[in-house]
Amino acid sequence: MTWFTAVLISTTLFAVVTVMDKRLATSLYPSAGAFNVGFGVMQICISVIYFAFVIPTVGFDGGSGIPWAVASGLLWGLGLFLFFHALRIEEVSRAVPVQQMAPVFAAIVAVLFLGDVLNLLQWAAVLVVVFGAILVSSRPEQGLFRIARGRAFFLLLGGSFSLGMAFVVSEQATREMNVWGIQAWRSLAMSGCIFLLAARPSTVRQFRSASRSLFTLSTLVLAEGLLAPLAALTFVIALDLGQVSQVSVVSASRPLITLLLGVALSTRYWNVLNEPLDRETLGLKTLAVVMIVGGVAVLTLG
Repeated sequence: MTWFTAVLISTTLFAVVTVMDKRLATSLYPSAGAFNVGFGVMQICISVIYFAFVIPTVGFDGGSGIPWAVASGLLWGLGLFLFFHALRIEEVSRAVPVQQMAPVFAAIVAVLFLGDVLNLLQWAAVLVVVFGAILVSSRPEQGLFRIARGRAFFLLLGGSFSLGMAFVVSEQATREMNVWGIQAWRSLAMSGCIFLLAARPSTVRQFRSASRSLFTLSTLVLAEGLLAPLAALTFVIALDLGQVSQVSVVSASRPLITLLLGVALSTRYWNVLNEPLDRETLGLKTLAVVMIVGGVAVLTLG
């Protein structure tokens, strides 16, 4: 397997998981909180597997990295908690591009606090990504373009910022601990964060009630218990086989793949997502996605 094949598989799987998450959060579970509880349960299961089976096999290297891995998990948990809430009220093909701003936030924080330097082209790319995020969230109203679902937009911005911080912290964790240890502690901390934010008697009851459906539970396990970890693993393989800049550029195409999936799953033949397919909306989304993907690619390549 080449690095390109690995990262393409990873990016496609992440896009598929996001589409499944949209279905889980909006249709199969009665609330975003109930779905978040289910996501937290999956993270606990993943953490247990790493601690019980993987780490005893490959070894636990770098105990000094535990605080960084835990911090990464807490930030990932907060970011995904906000993203899942936004996903419930926003179209998936609009939500994912805004989430893609995470590398922009990470780059800005690295410049402000870690001494990194961006050239003029990279700063231009930052502006292009920001404008693309605003554009993809806009809808035509009375001849003007407005952010009709402002709450979702700001939830996505908050989630993207948290994920961007998670990228920065995760990089530090990789200097102190092997990837298997990071995954174990990160999943454990992520589940703790999710439960702290979402687990209430009402949401736990909703989760248990909805999960009595074999289809709902199977979809959750497939998306967050199997496909998401597989996507993460193939991404690590891609990083091992190729350069970080190359892998990051290809992975930035996730909004484009998500847009294609959104179109394919909103036709009259298979209308799962029920997203609008009129020419004006598709044109706006496509332009915004191209701006975001291109901007992130330029920012990553430097």
